[in-house]
Amino acid sequence: MIDPILPIWQLGPIGYSWENRPIPTYISGSPQPGPIDTLIFAAIHGDEPESEVLASYFLREVAPLSFAYKRVVIIPLLNPDGFQRKQRTNAYGVDLNRNFPTQDWAELGQNTIYYSGPSPASEPETQFLMTLLKNYPPLKILSIHTPYRVINYDGPAQTLANLMATQNGYPVVEDIGYATPGSFGTHIGKERHIPVITLELPEDNFTQSDLEANASALIQAILWHPDFPNG
Repeated sequence: MIDPILPIWQLGPIGYSWENRPIPTYISGSPQPGPIDTLIFAAIHGDEPESEVLASYFLREVAPLSFAYKRVVIIPLLNPDGFQRKQRTNAYGVDLNRNFPTQDWAELGQNTIYYSGPSPASEPETQFLMTLLKNYPPLKILSIHTPYRVINYDGPAQTLANLMATQNGYPVVEDIGYATPGSFGTHIGKERHIPVITLELPEDNFTQSDLEANASALIQAILWHPDFPNG
């Protein structure tokens, strides 16, 4: 446990990367498996360090003080091998955000940084996240990326995206502007109808004010409930 008074627990380790690095995973409230309010994960792409900075800042500075009665799982670093190598893909060269078993999955992008992998959910990091979703099913999911400075939503999440935008001022977009077969947002948001937000941070000049504004956006997202979207 991070703090003996405030209920933020470390789970596991319950997942490992290709190179056997643990995937640190934390939960507020009871650590027992079962439904949770929100899943937050960052750095599915290892060359997007700002996402890990925000998730770690939120976990360390904000989470223990903000939602003591919510069950929230936070994964600050989903792709530790790629993060160590400063590359988009995992150690096997797979873009994890093209590796989910979507209806449009196909083996694409061989020898590029967008390689989907040899089969759907072939990668240990993808498998870990899918197992986590089964054991800790969330009402909503927030995935943190860079570099586009937008709030992209999949599934029934437009109201949530608009709410987050009141805190960070980012544009809200339904389409990121290019095809993403095998993506997490397609698999979970569009196909399984769970609200998914892809929070795209700016890549350059990510300041303390950006941290604070986006931490506020994350808090608002955690407090939002899909059955009561207007509060």
